[in-house]
Amino acid sequence: MKRTCIVIIVSFCLSLNFSACLFAQEPNRSAETVVVKLTAAQLKAVEGVFQSPRNPDMYIQFTAAEDAIVGKLLWNNNQVRLTPESDLTFFNKDANEGSPLRVNFKRDSAGVMAQFTMGNNDVWKKVNNYKPIVKVEMAHTPEQLKPFEGLFQAQNGQQRFIQLYEKGNQLILKEHPDGNEIALVPESELSFFIKNQLLFSLSFSKDKDGNIAQALMNKRDIWNRVPPYHPATGQLKIFDGKYQSKDDGDNYVQVITRGNNLVLKQLWDRKEIMLTPITENYFYNDKESYSLAFQKDKEGNYAQLKVLGIDVFMKVKD
Repeated sequence: MKRTCIVIIVSFCLSLNFSACLFAQEPNRSAETVVVKLTAAQLKAVEGVFQSPRNPDMYIQFTAAEDAIVGKLLWNNNQVRLTPESDLTFFNKDANEGSPLRVNFKRDSAGVMAQFTMGNNDVWKKVNNYKPIVKVEMAHTPEQLKPFEGLFQAQNGQQRFIQLYEKGNQLILKEHPDGNEIALVPESELSFFIKNQLLFSLSFSKDKDGNIAQALMNKRDIWNRVPPYHPATGQLKIFDGKYQSKDDGDNYVQVITRGNNLVLKQLWDRKEIMLTPITENYFYNDKESYSLAFQKDKEGNYAQLKVLGIDVFMKVKD
């Protein structure tokens, strides 16, 4: 089975190329471009710092550079050189897969370049008071990080989980099922960041009893803390059975209850993987970063198995 990395950081646009970081998908249009020659004054006219409409901490700076302009992502310093197609449109044919990346500027009533759009038509507006993001690690001890340890599930209901634990006086975020890890440090009592990716943020909220109950990632994605799950004896038997790959009918797996865990046996190579219950229908092997998620059919029976979040198997009826 293939394993596909679902990298959380990618969704945060922390280290992608210029166009991907801006969520840009260039609409279908001709790949042909016409280069024009602009004066130094025309190039200087587009200089400035522009703010994202999606995230107020995201800024791009444009500067003139000989016969082109350079766009710089101020949160990670990635840059791209853009060639003029007109005095308002600039492009880079190599920055975006497929058709060229285009940046389209627009003047205000005074003739000043006040905004630009790119790809998905988000309007980035020029700012005159840009201040770099500054985050300072708060003094702390490993004991202060312990209350944040635990498993959190995406609030959107998907089988997406992150696991947090203290290591080396840092809070480690581990993704499920891929096992990718990033190290966080506190900026304040309830807010954390990545030292080399200041745009990323993880803040926590407490319940009425003062316990960590929820995490807010990048000011938009909510993750709820998952309480420890302990199935009753024999409760996992409902998952036992043989499952057939939806994509390859020759591939089967066998699910077997073993104590309070499940064992997945790959019938093509007889390999067995022990998995621990995380929720009533989600199981995980921490060492191998391996996950199983079961889904019910319309009759309420667990009839589908998703391995590693991507490979679907259907339960074979007796």
